[in-house]
Amino acid sequence: MGLPSITNVGGSLTSAAALTLLAWAVRFFRAAAQQRKQRQGVPEDNTSSLRLGRYFCSLTPAAVNLLVETEPIPHVIVDVRRPEEIAYNPLPEALKGGVSIPVKDVQQALAKKAAGWHNMFPETPVPGKDWLLVFVSDDMDAMRAAAAAAMAAGYERTAVLEGGVEALTQSALQQRELMHISRDALAGVLGVTGERGTRIEGIRCIDLRRHDERALYGSIPGTAHVPADQLPAALKMAPREWESAYRSPKPSMDDWLVTQSRADKRATWAAQVAQDQGWPRVLVHREGVYGWRVHPTVLSYASYQRGDPPPEPEPFQPESVDPARAKAELAQLGIRMQ
Repeated sequence: MGLPSITNVGGSLTSAAALTLLAWAVRFFRAAAQQRKQRQGVPEDNTSSLRLGRYFCSLTPAAVNLLVETEPIPHVIVDVRRPEEIAYNPLPEALKGGVSIPVKDVQQALAKKAAGWHNMFPETPVPGKDWLLVFVSDDMDAMRAAAAAAMAAGYERTAVLEGGVEALTQSALQQRELMHISRDALAGVLGVTGERGTRIEGIRCIDLRRHDERALYGSIPGTAHVPADQLPAALKMAPREWESAYRSPKPSMDDWLVTQSRADKRATWAAQVAQDQGWPRVLVHREGVYGWRVHPTVLSYASYQRGDPPPEPEPFQPESVDPARAKAELAQLGIRMQ
């Protein structure tokens, strides 16, 4: 009687050896990545469980570039890579004005007194607790760990760079083309024409100014209030959470979303952020509150920072809105007035 035949169910011995080598390679690289995280101070457990600030968000390279270029809100770029990684792959010139802090040192650096920060980073102002801290790295876990460390130091407004440093290509830094809406057209859709107007549904105007600006100088009727430094995180909120936080319905993807600030700096950055998050119809109010001048309850004022003495309102003569011009502009945008 002959010997029973033996069948290699998994294939040839060569294939089995290759699979074994592949498994060992995966284990090796996982171990190396874990060791790198440990050196950087990244927690070993799942970083999704980290406590992040209420206004934590992610920003595209284009939004980060526009943030640095136009400075719509106070911020600082924090590179949390190791020095050798930074030397090998430095940030683009436009983003080099930030600071370099290893992940494991972020909480201590932010908790230091002003004198300590100045000693470490003499060229960079001490970030206030209302500043946006943007963490950049090649490792998403490292950026999230840095954001959690910042939260532990009292900083709720943090962001990570989508795609990491590898995503900072020239094409990724380019700003999306934005559309604008004039004062007359906005007055038309909000039903604020100096006469009795009809508000158009499906258009949500977001006032991005700070609380002090809106309280001191008035607000355009029909606008919702979401400060610019909160908007990136707010757009990710569920509708009920948005309504609870901002006392207004959350704009849907079917709505026209109008961004508005004192002039248009914050509004332009917010429009970029909204488009990056998938809003297909975004308009920037070109004149902003400064150029509204329709009714004396909404005042014009010079730019100022939080903590500065508020400037005196600038006198102006109320101007009338041109309904015909508004209707023509809205027709061009594809918005029909009743």
